[in-house]
Amino acid sequence: MSARAPVVLLAGPGSRRLEALALEDAAEVICGPGFDPESQVARRVFRREHPDLMVAAPERRRRVNPPPFEENEGKETTLPTALVRAVAADATRLPYEAARRAILFLDVDRTEAAAFSALLKILEEPPTKTRFILTATRPRLLPPTILSRVALRPVPGATREETAAALRGRGLGEEEAAARAAFLPHDVDEAAELDVAEARAVRDALLEAASGVFLTGSLSWALALATLLGEDDGPEAVRRLQLLAQLLRDAAAAPVDPAGRYVLFRERFADLARLGAAPAARLLDAASDALSLAASLTDSRRNVKLATEAFALGL
Repeated sequence: MSARAPVVLLAGPGSRRLEALALEDAAEVICGPGFDPESQVARRVFRREHPDLMVAAPERRRRVNPPPFEENEGKETTLPTALVRAVAADATRLPYEAARRAILFLDVDRTEAAAFSALLKILEEPPTKTRFILTATRPRLLPPTILSRVALRPVPGATREETAAALRGRGLGEEEAAARAAFLPHDVDEAAELDVAEARAVRDALLEAASGVFLTGSLSWALALATLLGEDDGPEAVRRLQLLAQLLRDAAAAPVDPAGRYVLFRERFADLARLGAAPAARLLDAASDALSLAASLTDSRRNVKLATEAFALGL
């Protein structure tokens, strides 16, 4: 990252991967270009202990040196408006030790709608002694006014094979690594921390409901699928729609791929092949519609439950 850029947006798949890269950029801001990552100052940044590092994030555990603000209790799914406003008020403060401060906004695409005006105020005239580093897995969610004031840095995601290999390098068995990479192919840290049992339970419930919809045409199965997809948490609803799309693609491939070479969730091959009895064109069209809906749900004004219910009932 160029230390001259006052505002940088790291955009790509893998929230934890982007967070790690943002910390590297923060170390460059605080330590200076060409810094030694083993130096004491850099290590303090990476340990999130440096006083000139501030991190704002939806989850409390990921925040570093946040200014005081009044926070409501509830699910930590969005970047709170009160936190963004508090950071805006604190942004002009001079550094304690370094030449510049580094302020990170993690998952800025999860910012509450009411907070974008406060965020824009910061980015329009950034303080000379502060550099801002933003991360977003869905940059299209950000308003054009925000995007026009950042230096965009696209970060390509890892492939599923690369993630699986990295997990094996961390000591995981081949089957375990493959299972985790199937659910989270782009971010090895997120894949390593994944609750595989929970992920499999969601996948299997989606596969069962989808099979009921496509093989029986049952309204009750459509309602069950709508319930599974209609999470209050928008990002989770997007993940489930993307998972459903992959299952439908696997089902379409299974009847013509008995070796399972092109089926991602091979451990459920028999059930996928059973669902594959439905017309392949219908399965693939539904997968495409699921991905389109997932993309549209990045608009925070959309009612997730109504949109996913309409999708499920329309299958």
